[in-house]
Order: sequence, then C-alpha cells, then structure tokens
Amino acid sequence: MTSASKSQEGTTTLVTSISEENTRLRAQVSALEKKVAHLERKISFQAQSGLPTHFRLEIDLDNLIESENAKPSTLGFTVLIIQLGQTYSMVRKTLRSSISEWILYQTGCRVNSVLGPEDKVYHTREDEFVLVLRGAKGQDLKKVLRRLLSALCEPHVFAGFTVSLPVTSGAAYFPEHGRTRSNLLHYADVAAGSAQERKKSFVLFRPTLLQSVVERVELQNSIIRAIEAPAIRHLGEQFSLVFQPKLFVSDIDGRVLRIERIEAEALIRWNHPTRGLIPPATFIPLAEETGLIEPLGKWLVYQCVRRLSSWHKSGRGDIGLSVNLSPRQFRSGAVEETLAGLISSSKLPERALTVELTETSLFEDAEATTLILRRFNAMGVRVSVDDFGTGYSSLSHLHRFPLDEIKIDRLFVENLHQNHQDRSIVRSLVGIARDLGLDLIAEGVERADSLRHLYRMGCRGFQGFLLSRPLSDEELLKFRDRIVRDGMTFRIPPGAAGESEGDDAAKG
Repeated sequence: MTSASKSQEGTTTLVTSISEENTRLRAQVSALEKKVAHLERKISFQAQSGLPTHFRLEIDLDNLIESENAKPSTLGFTVLIIQLGQTYSMVRKTLRSSISEWILYQTGCRVNSVLGPEDKVYHTREDEFVLVLRGAKGQDLKKVLRRLLSALCEPHVFAGFTVSLPVTSGAAYFPEHGRTRSNLLHYADVAAGSAQERKKSFVLFRPTLLQSVVERVELQNSIIRAIEAPAIRHLGEQFSLVFQPKLFVSDIDGRVLRIERIEAEALIRWNHPTRGLIPPATFIPLAEETGLIEPLGKWLVYQCVRRLSSWHKSGRGDIGLSVNLSPRQFRSGAVEETLAGLISSSKLPERALTVELTETSLFEDAEATTLILRRFNAMGVRVSVDDFGTGYSSLSHLHRFPLDEIKIDRLFVENLHQNHQDRSIVRSLVGIARDLGLDLIAEGVERADSLRHLYRMGCRGFQGFLLSRPLSDEELLKFRDRIVRDGMTFRIPPGAAGESEGDDAAKG
C-alpha cells in the first residue's frame, strides 16, 4: 500500500471516529433534554386541579409582558390573586384528603366557567389561584369579580354535609402598577394580604398599601428586638435539637453499605410547658408569620455551629451538619451576619456546615439569591436545595446558582419500589445532579429495595428511617463511632421493609 493510500485510510478512520463520537454526544444531549422536558411537564400542572402551576405562570406572564410592551398602545391586563383562606385549611386538616382535592378541582372548574377566551387561571399554591385577565379593569373587573365570587361562594355539596368557602382576592394592573412579573405578582399579593387582613372580598393595589406593610413589619421587628435578648436566653428551656443522619454510600454488598461520608440534618423540637411536644409543621409557619423565626433561627444556627465545634474538638470533625433556613431567614440577611461571626470565632472545618433552602426561596429573586449564595460560599458554607422536584423552579436555570447539593423530595422516594413514573423522575434528577456536579440526597428512605433502586440509578446520599430516626447529640456520636469502628460500614437492620429473602441470604 502506498503512503498516499495509508494517509487516505487514516483520514477516513479519523473522520468516522469523529462522526461516531458526535453521534454519541448528540444522543446524550437529546436524552438529557428529554429528562428536563419530562420534569418540566411534571411541575407544570397541579395534580389536584389539573391547572397550570406557578412555573407556567412565570413563563406565560413574561411572554405576555414582552408582547404588551412591544405594542404602541395597550389596554393592559390584570393579575388577580384569589385565596381560599382559613376555612379551606380547616377542611384540609379535619376531613379526608379526597374532600379537599375535590374542592380544589371544583374551584378550578368554577373559575374557568367565568373567564373569557383570552383569560388564564393558574393554581400556584394549594389554597391560591392566580388569574390573568386581559383588559379587565375598573367596571369590567367589578363585573368579572361579581361572577367569580358568586361562583366560588356556592357551597360544595357532599353526602351528608356542605362546605362553604369564603375567598379573598387582590389585584394589580399592567402597566399602571408595574411592568415586570415580579412587581405585578408582589403588588397583587400585597393587595390580597390586605384583603385577608381587613376581611374584605377584594382589594385593588395602591402604593399606600406598601407603606402600611413596611410600617407593620418595622413595628413587628421593633417588638422582636425588644424581646429578643431575654427570649434567646430562655429558648433552650423549651426548644431542643435532634439530628437525623445522612449517609453517603460508595458501595453496597448485600445488607452492608460502605460509607464514604457521614452527615446529619439538625431538626428543631418544641416541648411546650403546658401542651407538650408540638410538631415543627405547626409552629414553624406561625414563627414565620409573626417574625419570631428570626430569633428562633439565630438560636438554631448558633446551636448548630456550637455542636460542630464541640464534635471537632472531640475528634469527630468528620461529621457534617445541615440546618434549614426559612425563606424569611434567607432573605433577611441577618443569618449571613450571624454565620460569619460564629464561623470566624469557632474555627470550624471548611464546608462542615450546610444550609438547606427551599426551591421557591431559591428562585424568588434569582439575582439577589446568587449574591447571597456567593457570600455563603466565600464563608465555606455549603448550600443544599431541599425537597427538590416539588417546587416551581426552572431546571434550565439551576446551573446559575453556586450550589453543592440537591435533595430529592420524599414524595418521589416513598413509592419508588412500585411506581415506574417516580423512578423515571428520580433517574432524571440523578442525571441532572451528575451533569451539574452536585451531591444528591434521597430523603425519606424507609425501604431496603428503594435504597438499592436509588443506588443503581446513581444516587449516593441517603436519609430516612431505614438508616436511622432522628437522634440526640449523644446518640448521633455513638452512631458515627459505630460506623467508624466497623470500618466505615453500615448494616441494614434485619427485617427492614423491602428486604427480600435473597438479601437475608446475602448477609452471611
């Protein structure tokens, strides 16, 4: 074979190799795009009402604003927020879930029956609906409101009883009140909050409402500051912490897990002097509403840093600890100042502390969030997104934030052993975490077969009752010491849910 022939053959081989590699890369990109599209479809519609969610609202509202701004003149539109209020909350807590789900479905149907062909309705939170009404202002809006309120206040009839749900609402106009999505939604929300506070069916936004909100918050903060110092001194008399282990697994052999890293999540408990133990789901929203989440949050952060420092001094500096920040704490800026002072004085190991945020607080104001997260990163604090997959975030924007970890919500984990759709969602989340270089934690792991499913999919972080219930400080250290003593291994307890006979045989 001549040298020219050899050269031509080599060129052909190289071209073929590049073509095959391009085909493979295109297939990987296509597969990832399908995963993202599947997840975005999942979070685009509320299961109870069948209506589009806040995720769709943000996209549609941005598109509508862009379209309206391009016109030389416009009648604009109205953003109307409808809240079902406390009566619905009582129904949801006291009656079976099928009742509240039917009410939400019927509410969506009733709203749709009143709207015009260009109007849209979104189910943004469980007890909240957002309407975008084209050109409906002034007297036209009043006519729509009369029909809406008449339809929504009709009793929901069930076998043996009826449920009547008074609603409150607030509205903001485009372009009179704002020209951006965030302003319109914020001002409509302020108006809706005013309607709820004044027990009125409807309030239209006006600038003076903002001033009253600011004055109320300032007064509330003044009261909190007045009681904060004595309150923090006595918080430890009623509040305490427990710690639920999070294990990072490098290998599984039968019932034996090879442990790469041990962490824990700090969970707050309230032992009321007269009512006994009150669950966090009850008192955290109250603390958030009243502003007392600020002193409570400071105490929680202080306790976590103190525990980490104590573990480090006792030779257990390998334990990482995560603490949940509420949206209010995260936005206040006070927690950054608290953390900076504590970390500087305690000399914690780098990245020993993780703050956990919700999806909604992460995406509320992307630019402000990015700045806050960068400051956390500069302090050596890791950032985790809690309950990932249930909020309204745009997955395509996730890479913009300096994150370290995402936690799969327990809703996708608890039925993993029998629900193919949940497995598909988790598989997509694993791929996204891997591609973005993030740790992935599966919450609510209670079955051995679910843990194995998750591991095979590529998940390496686990948290749940299968591994351990929440532990006291002393119990957590014993839990850690036992794993270290056993050569960084953890054995799934015998008889655990989801453990097959084959697993029993494999335990030796």
